[in-house]
Amino acid sequence: MKRALITGISGFVGRHLREELVRAGWQVYGFDIRSAGENVFVGDLSDRALLSQVMLDCQPDAVFHLAGIIKSDDAEMYYKANLFGTLSLLEAIMQSELRPKLIVASSSAVYGLTKGSRPITERSPLRPVTEYAVSKAAQETAALRYHYAFGLPVIIVRMFNLLGPGQSPDLACSAFARQIALAEITDQTEIVTGSLDAKRDFVDVRDAVRAFALLAEKGEAGQIFNICSGRAVAIRKCLREMMSQSQKQLSARIEAARVQKNDVPVQVGSFQKLRKVTGWNPRISLKQSLSDLLDDWRERIRRGDPPGHIR
Repeated sequence: MKRALITGISGFVGRHLREELVRAGWQVYGFDIRSAGENVFVGDLSDRALLSQVMLDCQPDAVFHLAGIIKSDDAEMYYKANLFGTLSLLEAIMQSELRPKLIVASSSAVYGLTKGSRPITERSPLRPVTEYAVSKAAQETAALRYHYAFGLPVIIVRMFNLLGPGQSPDLACSAFARQIALAEITDQTEIVTGSLDAKRDFVDVRDAVRAFALLAEKGEAGQIFNICSGRAVAIRKCLREMMSQSQKQLSARIEAARVQKNDVPVQVGSFQKLRKVTGWNPRISLKQSLSDLLDDWRERIRRGDPPGHIR
């Protein structure tokens, strides 16, 4: 039985990836800042000695590096978590003398402001416009250096906008779903939003983790892969779709404080490289993703979970 180690296993993607790998017959271990069940080591990525011991204890065939941060008021935290945390993991792997395939979760944010209307490929230039995006671009460069310099089998995965059950309300569609679910049981009739004009390439998290599993089997070291749907959809359409799934009459109000600075107006990717190598195609429709996300928030609110909690 092949062994996998997932950093950030208690997070949105990590939880779904664990389920996918278990279904595929892997023995799964985790590393996280908080306890997340059986076979999960608790610690911080800055603890290189602990990471080295985890590597020796797990003896993984593949490491899926998902740990990091997406939102922070402290710009320095992006680099501490996303860049220096990755460097610590890379050094721990090297010290263990194991050579598992390392799949690093990056983001389409690294592409930033693109020119033209053609879908973004892995060869498109990087033009990051946020601290988060810069930290992810730096993470990629650091990881690939270990491939070029030391032969570590690294694969970079650039995920576009994910959707699905368990998502944090820090992200737009999940924030909408949470507000709608709350409105259904209160006297609230208004959904407060930021700008709705941006167009994004949405892909279901369950499709995304299937791509991760396929790349662990078939992906070539030193390569970069987009995970996306290949089409751009306005955030406004996502909100309208979820509002249409509610029996309550709701309206939307844009709040200036929620409008993001340096927002990229349109982003759409190409997954042709991923399909060519692994045969992957997205299977779950946008409508189904949004429906499942809304139902998940209804259930989380019924249980009384805190806003950011993920089961």
